[in-house]
Amino acid sequence: MTIDNMGNEFDQALLKILREGRRIMDKNGEVQQVEASAADLQVIRQRLKDCGVTSVPTQGSPIANIVEQMSKTGFKLHDLDASDDAATA
Repeated sequence: MTIDNMGNEFDQALLKILREGRRIMDKNGEVQQVEASAADLQVIRQRLKDCGVTSVPTQGSPIANIVEQMSKTGFKLHDLDASDDAATA
Protein backbone atom coordinates (compact mmCIF):
# COMPACT_ATOMS: atom_id res chain seq x y z
CA MET A 1 0.00 0.00 0.00
CA THR A 2 1.40 3.39 -0.96
CA ILE A 3 1.17 6.64 1.00
CA ASP A 4 -1.41 7.93 -1.50
CA ASN A 5 -3.52 4.79 -1.04
CA MET A 6 -3.30 5.14 2.73
CA GLY A 7 -4.37 8.77 2.49
CA ASN A 8 -7.33 7.86 0.30
CA GLU A 9 -8.38 5.04 2.65
CA PHE A 10 -8.14 7.42 5.62
CA ASP A 11 -10.20 10.04 3.75
CA GLN A 12 -12.83 7.40 2.89
CA ALA A 13 -13.03 6.33 6.55
CA LEU A 14 -13.46 9.95 7.65
CA LEU A 15 -16.16 10.49 5.03
CA LYS A 16 -18.02 7.41 6.24
CA ILE A 17 -17.91 8.67 9.84
CA LEU A 18 -19.14 12.08 8.69
CA ARG A 19 -22.01 10.63 6.65
CA GLU A 20 -23.06 7.70 8.82
CA GLY A 21 -21.67 8.37 12.27
CA ARG A 22 -20.15 5.63 14.41
CA ARG A 23 -21.33 2.35 15.81
CA ILE A 24 -20.79 2.16 19.54
CA MET A 25 -21.73 -0.27 22.26
CA ASP A 26 -23.91 1.15 25.02
CA LYS A 27 -23.66 0.19 28.69
CA ASN A 28 -26.13 -2.67 28.10
CA GLY A 29 -23.92 -4.16 25.40
CA GLU A 30 -26.21 -3.10 22.55
CA VAL A 31 -24.76 -1.61 19.38
CA GLN A 32 -25.99 1.90 18.66
CA GLN A 33 -25.44 4.20 15.69
CA VAL A 34 -24.46 7.72 16.78
CA GLU A 35 -23.58 10.90 14.91
CA ALA A 36 -19.98 11.96 14.45
CA SER A 37 -18.62 13.35 17.71
CA ALA A 38 -16.92 16.69 18.21
CA ALA A 39 -13.61 14.80 18.32
CA ASP A 40 -14.42 13.14 14.96
CA LEU A 41 -15.22 16.52 13.42
CA GLN A 42 -12.00 17.96 14.79
CA VAL A 43 -9.98 15.16 13.14
CA ILE A 44 -11.80 15.78 9.85
CA ARG A 45 -11.26 19.53 10.09
CA GLN A 46 -7.57 19.05 10.79
CA ARG A 47 -7.22 16.62 7.87
CA LEU A 48 -8.73 19.21 5.54
CA LYS A 49 -6.44 21.89 6.89
CA ASP A 50 -3.37 19.65 6.62
CA CYS A 51 -4.25 18.91 3.00
CA GLY A 52 -4.54 22.62 2.24
CA VAL A 53 -8.24 22.37 1.46
CA THR A 54 -10.10 25.63 1.61
CA SER A 55 -13.44 26.21 -0.08
CA VAL A 56 -12.30 24.96 -3.52
CA PRO A 57 -11.54 21.20 -3.36
CA THR A 58 -10.76 18.95 -6.33
CA GLN A 59 -14.10 17.74 -7.68
CA GLY A 60 -14.90 14.07 -7.12
CA SER A 61 -12.09 13.27 -4.67
CA PRO A 62 -12.77 11.81 -1.20
CA ILE A 63 -11.59 15.12 0.30
CA ALA A 64 -14.10 17.01 -1.91
CA ASN A 65 -16.85 14.72 -0.64
CA ILE A 66 -15.84 15.46 2.96
CA VAL A 67 -15.88 19.20 2.27
CA GLU A 68 -19.32 18.90 0.65
CA GLN A 69 -20.71 16.87 3.55
CA MET A 70 -19.25 19.26 6.14
CA SER A 71 -20.79 22.21 4.28
CA LYS A 72 -24.18 20.52 4.55
CA THR A 73 -23.77 20.40 8.33
CA GLY A 74 -22.96 24.11 8.53
CA PHE A 75 -19.16 24.04 8.74
CA LYS A 76 -17.42 26.81 6.83
CA LEU A 77 -13.84 26.81 5.59
CA HIS A 78 -11.98 30.08 5.27
CA ASP A 79 -10.20 31.10 2.08
CA LEU A 80 -6.42 31.20 2.04
CA ASP A 81 -4.50 33.87 0.20
CA ALA A 82 -1.06 33.44 -1.35
CA SER A 83 0.74 34.34 1.90
CA ASP A 84 -1.05 31.68 3.98
CA ASP A 85 0.49 28.31 4.70
CA ALA A 86 -2.29 25.71 4.69
CA ALA A 87 -0.76 23.85 7.63
CA THR A 88 -0.65 26.91 9.87
CA ALA A 89 -3.54 29.08 8.67
